[in-house]
Amino acid sequence: MKTINFYKKEKLIFSVYAESLEDVLKSPLSYFPAYTTDVIITDISYQYPIYKDDILREMTREEKVRAGIDVTLEDGEIIKDKKIITVPKPQGNPKYLSWNKEKGLWLLDNEREYQDYMALIDDLKAKSLEYGFDYKVGNEVHRQKCRDKDITLLASNVTFMLAEKTVYGKEKPITWYFEDNFGLKLDLEQSLILASYGKTFTQSVYDTENYFKTKENPKELTKAEFENKRKEIHNALAKG
Repeated sequence: MKTINFYKKEKLIFSVYAESLEDVLKSPLSYFPAYTTDVIITDISYQYPIYKDDILREMTREEKVRAGIDVTLEDGEIIKDKKIITVPKPQGNPKYLSWNKEKGLWLLDNEREYQDYMALIDDLKAKSLEYGFDYKVGNEVHRQKCRDKDITLLASNVTFMLAEKTVYGKEKPITWYFEDNFGLKLDLEQSLILASYGKTFTQSVYDTENYFKTKENPKELTKAEFENKRKEIHNALAKG
């Protein structure tokens, strides 16, 4: 059994239980003695019916608003002069935009966006330093990390070799091991070249951090963009 409704235009005038809509349509007077040919028979129960252009249907949101019926508004919508108005989103990262229903306006959380941007740069800087740099030896490239212990050890070796050269007139070469355990024999000059490259790399990382924190507006900064700028700055530093 199902509910069959009789509408006169948009007015519900009668309802009845029946096996099917087809049964009622075949013999409407058997179910509703006051039936006339201008009555619409349907198994649809309209919440807010409207009869327009010879069609019975549910009101649209706009029609409900014009009729003074409450509707659920989407973010960015307000009702003005019995019309649904869409308030354009302001420029900015959508992630930090929120709709204030009470005030009927968009709010941009600049402070949260700024803090997230600063944290993102700090993370990219930390990951860049953690990875270190690729150092070319002949036709091969070997990874050198820039942990505090790596920097301290290389600086200590340079200091000892300088002392040896000052005191004894010559220095004893060392074997320096990269991340892939490749060993490279370094004299004082070669050690200074590696240390200088590492110094330039480290400086480029911090200069890149400064660039994005002071010269760019908050945005979705990618690892690739950070690294491309770092390489650009590194090359400029290397040229002096």
